[in-house]
Amino acid sequence: MSLSFWSADLWHQLFPSMPVLILLSFCVLVAGTIRSFTGFGGGLILAPLLSVFMTPADMVVVVLLLNFLTSAQSLPSTWKTTDWRLVFSLSIPALFGVPLGVWLIEWLDPNLIRRLIGVIVAGLAGIMLIGWKYSGPRGKVQDCVVGVTSGALTAIAGVGGPPLVLYLLSAKEISATALRSFFMMFFCFAQLATLAYFLYQGMINRSQLIYSLTFAPVYLVSTVLGTFLFKKAVKGSVDLIKRFTLWFLLVIGIATLAF
Repeated sequence: MSLSFWSADLWHQLFPSMPVLILLSFCVLVAGTIRSFTGFGGGLILAPLLSVFMTPADMVVVVLLLNFLTSAQSLPSTWKTTDWRLVFSLSIPALFGVPLGVWLIEWLDPNLIRRLIGVIVAGLAGIMLIGWKYSGPRGKVQDCVVGVTSGALTAIAGVGGPPLVLYLLSAKEISATALRSFFMMFFCFAQLATLAYFLYQGMINRSQLIYSLTFAPVYLVSTVLGTFLFKKAVKGSVDLIKRFTLWFLLVIGIATLAF
């Protein structure tokens, strides 16, 4: 890779000080650990903070590239425990939500989008923590609605998890391991499709790649840490993972509103 790609001027523009680099790296570490532990949620941590330093389009691409890196790294360990019927029934509709999300990025105020996401995430987590669970039908129509919504949110800010959490977390027939595998596999497809669409639209640039390459080693380490914590939690209690996920969503949703 040429030295011009890593120009000092651009580097200082992206990371104006060492504290900024350290802060961003720490948040990437936390986000990657949470995502590897639960199967989702990395974007919900990264999006609010990264949006302070990046344009909305740059933030989305960086979040997607980092999360795709983790998804691809985790594929061998999740392949055998993945419910492929469920993955495809939600992934295909998600492909139609991606162009909608890109359109919203271009036409809606970024702060409005982030705050709306914060309200949705915190609201869903709060409702489920007080005991409400989705008990409605699960079929092709519901899969399409959830998939399209998740795809659109993935393209908007890399945060396609909330609709899936509400829809699937209360499903008793899905084990914690199968649920985590589904999230990993689903987002691998959704992120790849979104990145491909961004590339087609000419929305990927050098700054995004430098951000992603800088944070990639930290995110890879966080994947190992999150996987280790997940295995320990499974041995202790399956319900612990679900409670942790809900509290995690509530905190991140509220934090998103503060930005």
